[in-house]
Amino acid sequence: MSRLALVWTDLADDTNAKSFYQDTHIPNVVAKLGITARHAEVVEEDIFKEVPNIEGRYMTVYDVPLRNKALEIDAYIQLDDLKVPKTTKADARIYDECANWFGEEWAGHARDVQMLIIVLWQPDAAVHDEVIDWLQNDFVPGMLESPELLRTRFLKLQHASIYEDGKSKTMDTNNMYQYMTIWEFDCEDLPWEIMVYLGSSKGWRHYMEGGYMQWQMTQYLTNRTYPEDKSSNSPVAKRASIRVNSPPQGSDAESPGRNTRS
Repeated sequence: MSRLALVWTDLADDTNAKSFYQDTHIPNVVAKLGITARHAEVVEEDIFKEVPNIEGRYMTVYDVPLRNKALEIDAYIQLDDLKVPKTTKADARIYDECANWFGEEWAGHARDVQMLIIVLWQPDAAVHDEVIDWLQNDFVPGMLESPELLRTRFLKLQHASIYEDGKSKTMDTNNMYQYMTIWEFDCEDLPWEIMVYLGSSKGWRHYMEGGYMQWQMTQYLTNRTYPEDKSSNSPVAKRASIRVNSPPQGSDAESPGRNTRS
């Protein structure tokens, strides 16, 4: 198991700030900690419009060894107030991995991941254990039947900080969603069979749509990996808009439906 640090930011739509962040800040973090990272951008076509999105147009994912303490990681990944506008906001969260699953096409390289779906969630206390059991023993194995799904990671929040108004402060994690799942695909289009599976999953309808879960979800397209991968097969070279594949002709697959928040 490992530790992940994620940072969501809008970078205030400032060209110089984006250049500093992508060309200097992230490479410096990667070099100092001896780790890898991926930078991604929100997909414009949101197919789950009823589900609240995660704030921040850009997301950076750092793969960090467990030996690195959360506070140490946070000190590296948060922004430098001398290099970005004070209007910039950055939400940094550090998670410990609880479990992971690999698809048949997983070759051990995060650089193969082109699309990520990030889900932040919190089940109602009354069904907490049921949801965890359903996720691990039913839902994830069913999702992995899609060959384009390379890896799924289930993580728990350990530390969080926010940078805004030119200052960084630690957040109270007790008031935040405690869990995150990351779905990593080797394709640019969300596979149609995933939509079919969501529509047919009784657990999905019961827990996710039945008001037992509070959650946010956003799709991202990887546009850069660190250390830099400039091969023709890198996500940067393959960058394109994500869309849902058209359903097969004659398909009456059910839509995943609307999320109901309690």
